[in-house]
Amino acid sequence: MQKTINLHSLAGCHMPLPLTVSRRLLLTALAGLALVAAGPVRAAQAAAPDQFIREVGTDTLKALGDRSLTQEKREGLVRTLLTNHLDLDAVGRFCLGRYSRGITPEQKKEYDALFEDYLTKVYAQLLSQYNGETLEVRDGAKAAGSESIVESQINRQSGPPIRVEWKTHEKDGKPRVTDVIVEGVSMAFTQRQQFESVIQNNGGKIDALFAAMKKQIAGRR
Repeated sequence: MQKTINLHSLAGCHMPLPLTVSRRLLLTALAGLALVAAGPVRAAQAAAPDQFIREVGTDTLKALGDRSLTQEKREGLVRTLLTNHLDLDAVGRFCLGRYSRGITPEQKKEYDALFEDYLTKVYAQLLSQYNGETLEVRDGAKAAGSESIVESQINRQSGPPIRVEWKTHEKDGKPRVTDVIVEGVSMAFTQRQQFESVIQNNGGKIDALFAAMKKQIAGRR
């Protein structure tokens, strides 16, 4: 049995997103992950993976409906909620790929802060685009090693549904999102390719990635 909750629209978001995959797929994944990440802490308490996705998404509608939020307040809300429902450390480390092994403690500290800022900016922008599309979450979850995969689809007002899978695992006794797979495309893997490309094209210097992320956070191409 499938259950349906509302999902905000992806249309009209003009934030620069320098990834190589289709913009439509990327925005779908980011919007979906923002929806999942933005629920209250109570939704993460020992819930089954599918129930976690469903409950957090439902509760997020309350935040999406508040049009009075300033961008600053929205970013503050998203930042707090991302840290509660996304495994930032695991996702950030994965996105660095092989470069995560040679990073210094000082660079790791700077990267962690930049990665959180980067996601916060993107998700806060997407959360402002709510327009009432729907997310159907399938009951149950598939085991994938230490992770679980929750299947869903996004129903748009025009165009065919978009297939989305959510990877989650438990951390400190709570489910955390680790990846979103849109029409077979892993957003975490795609982001890693982007980060690695920036570093490779700049002589293997991770500081070049930091500079690119700072520009993205500041809203500059």
